[in-house]
Amino acid sequence: MEVIVDIAHSSVDKIFDYELPGGMSAQAGSRILVPFGRTQVEGIVLAVKQETALSPEKIRAVQRVIDEQPVVTQDQILLAKYMCAKYHATMAFCLRLMFPAKLRGERIRPKLIRVAEVVSREKLAEEEKKCYTKEGVVRAKNRLATICKLKESGKMPTALLDAPSVRYLRDSGAVAIQEEQEYREPYAKLAAEKKQIELNQEQRNAVEQIGRAVEQGDKQVFLLHGVTGSGKTEVYIACVRRALELGKSAIVLVPEIALTPQMLGEFSRNFPGEIAVFHSGLSDGERFDEWRRLRQGQAHIILGARSAIFMPAEHLGLIILDEEHEASYKAENFPPYHAAEVAKMRAAINQASVVLASATPLIEDYAKTELGIYQLVELPHRVAGRKMPPILLVDMKKEFLRGNRGMLSLALQREMAGVLERGEQGILFLNRRGYASSVICPSCGHARMCSHCDVPLKYHKSDGQLHCHYCGRVFPLEAQCPDCGEPFYKLSGAGTERIQEEVRRIFPGARVLRMDFDTTRKKNAYQEIFQAFRQGEADFLIGTQMISRGLDFPGVTLAAVLAADTMLTTGDYRQEERTFSMIEQVGGRAGRARPGKVVVQTYNPEHYAIGFAARHDYKGFYRQEIQFRKNTLRPPFSRMFRMVFVHGDEKKAEKVCQKAENLLKGVLEKYKSDIILFVAKPAPVAKLEGKARYHILLKVRTGKSTAAIQQALWEVWESVRKDGPLVSFDVDPYDVN
Repeated sequence: MEVIVDIAHSSVDKIFDYELPGGMSAQAGSRILVPFGRTQVEGIVLAVKQETALSPEKIRAVQRVIDEQPVVTQDQILLAKYMCAKYHATMAFCLRLMFPAKLRGERIRPKLIRVAEVVSREKLAEEEKKCYTKEGVVRAKNRLATICKLKESGKMPTALLDAPSVRYLRDSGAVAIQEEQEYREPYAKLAAEKKQIELNQEQRNAVEQIGRAVEQGDKQVFLLHGVTGSGKTEVYIACVRRALELGKSAIVLVPEIALTPQMLGEFSRNFPGEIAVFHSGLSDGERFDEWRRLRQGQAHIILGARSAIFMPAEHLGLIILDEEHEASYKAENFPPYHAAEVAKMRAAINQASVVLASATPLIEDYAKTELGIYQLVELPHRVAGRKMPPILLVDMKKEFLRGNRGMLSLALQREMAGVLERGEQGILFLNRRGYASSVICPSCGHARMCSHCDVPLKYHKSDGQLHCHYCGRVFPLEAQCPDCGEPFYKLSGAGTERIQEEVRRIFPGARVLRMDFDTTRKKNAYQEIFQAFRQGEADFLIGTQMISRGLDFPGVTLAAVLAADTMLTTGDYRQEERTFSMIEQVGGRAGRARPGKVVVQTYNPEHYAIGFAARHDYKGFYRQEIQFRKNTLRPPFSRMFRMVFVHGDEKKAEKVCQKAENLLKGVLEKYKSDIILFVAKPAPVAKLEGKARYHILLKVRTGKSTAAIQQALWEVWESVRKDGPLVSFDVDPYDVN
């Protein structure tokens, strides 16, 4: 049989032949234990065959078959091969993405619980009579309570019953005690009432187009462009229902874990018991049990964040990416896959359809609809004839001249006061957590920096300490400047914690919740805040990106972007697109059930991204942005490639970076007319978690030579990554820091 050993190293990234001894049986996709060198390792069977070109003395025997049933399907094996070719990752590494990590090394098993089950109702009735005296007085309260519970349910976990009573009933022959497997349900408490969905004509047209492709097994990619509040979720549900009616399964992805409960709630109304949830916020046991439900055919809908795209799906017919524009669909670590790319790979394997959905699609994806690569489906209006909320631009330069030094403009304060008077709700968005974004000495200008990362520390008033938002380290806020010794410091740049304080100061009676990384660290914390706000337990919700998309709060009539300019200074070629998207997505939270308003605070109200967002004009923004990118040769009219070199010794990182630069200069010489930018230098964040970082950034014209250039880069990467430093390679990176 052909086997991939579970060692993610390029030197052993090949297929090995092993003999399966008599009496053993294994299928493709099963894990086995095999001898490898002087040790034993796990392997995955890729194929079972009867012949091999190797001589008999070179064939070693399988030691043990670990799984009776395959842990990866044939489709997943093929997907892993696709990923190996695209991302130059090892087969073992790609296969690890396809099943729960704790399966490796048999570190997790099904959860077993002891259960008491009634085996003789006659004897149980006899024992019930014994619980009373002749006068009818209860003399065995615990035993009687246990009997009543078992009479009603027939079977219950012993942990919920009185232990001595259970033992007594077992010895009497009334009940039997046995072990059973119990599924760990990650969202067992999530209640979902049934709701009748009535689609409007635009939604029905969208469902008809997508449903037809699912029925025909058409590998079509749809771009579902629907304004906020246009009912995209209802379209997802109708399309998934069509897939299930055809005997197919579906995958629905959300951009981050925080959006899972809301989407799960909507789907659970329509498909109870059919959904398996996957994301990194689940416990190991929960992920394992959700995976088992899929493998056993108990669930046919996969719902989760980016990693859910790898989960097993029998007869896959449809893949949906909600909020497809979000950067979180791009993996930060190796391999640098994008969930949409993997979705298209799976669609090609399974003859499935892909739906990329957003109110603010990626510029590159919308351009593909004009080229006929993707099929455009539009929902241009909100459901029930609701209007898009008007957007009020507030020039913060004028606020400053009026003497307002706070983060809340006078116009916003008036709108917030109106919300309180009417008993409505508002959300305030600021993409910075903590209290202050930097701590600076006013005497010498020294900014407090993380000792392990080349980034400023953030002040958190909740614990009075300085936090690094990259490595997570915490430092005390010293009274004296470490550089000049002056006993002063200045807090600069507000975060969500400070906004919460300011809102409470201006509106003392307001009920305020905050939703950011700091307040949602604990398991289910996000869901608790979400439910509290949805049920009207707070007037204002302040938060970072996790409140900017996908959330549906009927009571929200005011949405505010407190600092619309923050993304216009990142230096990223997507900064205008991200600014437009941020305003449109945050603004889309308002006026979904009743008329609303959006307030956008900016120092640059004339910028075209802000202006088009204020008019809810995606197509106008797209036309100007695509022309700007064409004029400046930005993607999709160019491709960007990045190598990052990381090492604890800065000189070693620099040395390997220089070696790669020299190699690239040689192989890229014949493509120099297509090269727009080629730099090799310290990365913008030159140190991270105590390690030095250098990078090479290459920008080339999109054309016939692009594939050859990319292949040359892969070859250089393969050459230098053996020299010590960690070397990563990314195509069209989302982050160049």
